[in-house]
Amino acid sequence: MNNYYQPSISLASNDAYDKKNGNAVIMEPCPVTALGIRNKLIESCGYRQDKILHVRCLADLPSVLLKHRPRLLIMELCGKSESVLDGLRLIAEVQAGSPQTALLVCTALDESRILRQLIASGIHGLMLKQEPAIALTHCVQQVLAGKCSFSHRIRQRQLHEATPGRPLTIRELDVLAELFSGKSVSSVALTMRRDIRTVSTHKRNAMLKLGFHNDGELYLQGKWMAMNGPSFVR
Repeated sequence: MNNYYQPSISLASNDAYDKKNGNAVIMEPCPVTALGIRNKLIESCGYRQDKILHVRCLADLPSVLLKHRPRLLIMELCGKSESVLDGLRLIAEVQAGSPQTALLVCTALDESRILRQLIASGIHGLMLKQEPAIALTHCVQQVLAGKCSFSHRIRQRQLHEATPGRPLTIRELDVLAELFSGKSVSSVALTMRRDIRTVSTHKRNAMLKLGFHNDGELYLQGKWMAMNGPSFVR
């Protein structure tokens, strides 16, 4: 099948298409994976090639979302020079600023704390890249129909059935990023021009939301979230 062939389409057909699917944006650092997602959208989800855009990093997303107002965003948590904290921050911004966009996270990261945070953030769909391609088709169809969709592996681990947690706020994410860079709470307070008690509260709330019980756990098990280019996206 020649995916580059595009028959003439009437204005009425365009309107019907836009109402059903609209634009789709893929944020995926690996070009091969992005191509596979694009092909699946075309073959199984009714998308046209000219309605699918691809960016390779989080930094490019805000301008693309503002310009194209996509109905669907499929994204990995971060690009190769970005961190998981960057991805969680951008998701919070998309949820607040682009409510018309259905957000589906398709990630190679299989870490329960982060997956729970993603669900708590209110994203519309979540799946792992290790799953069959049909899982992507199912998730896309469900989120475009206005439903939340969690893939088989997510449901199998019952991550979506736990007591709903609270997502990390942008301010809490900022505090974590500063702490993981090696700064003390007092230094973070100076950098952010906040009272040290406020910063301590953000830190404590972030630890509770992520399930860390003390500073040792936070730094030993959580510091990787602030590392640029984590191995799971390489």
